[in-house]
Amino acid sequence: MIATLVRRFGGNKVISETFILRKVLEELDITAFTPDSVAEYKQERLYEVTLALRPAEGKEIKERECGGWEHGELNRLLQDFGMRDGCREEPMIRFWKTPQFERFYTCLQWVKTPLESATNVPEFVKAKAGEIATQLPEATFTVEELRSERCAYDPFLIVAYGDESYYVEAWDESDFERKCT
Repeated sequence: MIATLVRRFGGNKVISETFILRKVLEELDITAFTPDSVAEYKQERLYEVTLALRPAEGKEIKERECGGWEHGELNRLLQDFGMRDGCREEPMIRFWKTPQFERFYTCLQWVKTPLESATNVPEFVKAKAGEIATQLPEATFTVEELRSERCAYDPFLIVAYGDESYYVEAWDESDFERKCT
């Protein structure tokens, strides 16, 4: 993986009153990831996880090669994934065939869930959210993670207040932990 998550607010420490959440995060010495590094990281992880889930020796089925099964699965997946709460992006769906002519698909999507509804959130993440909430009780917290039908990958904690929102934590990402801790 090439993308590295970068923590930085940038610029000087003087913040106008319109950036209340940013000011609270700086007072708590919490530095958010830059939007560009998060976007790049998310795109790379989508590609990497798609390839990791691909069947052994699987070759991608191009759109012009899709048959009835692929079209049926595509419609079902778009309905199932499109109805998820917190989804703003369409899922990445790819179809594969093996040398034995077996057909498979991979379907991944970045999904947001309110922190209180999220599962498997470590205590240090909940503690960070609690620390922020103590200073700014109106802040909201969301977990965003890459999901397939069976598994979740690369969770982030997002904090929002008014028009501001920041990615402030990530966990279960070994490459990230090696580079950023």
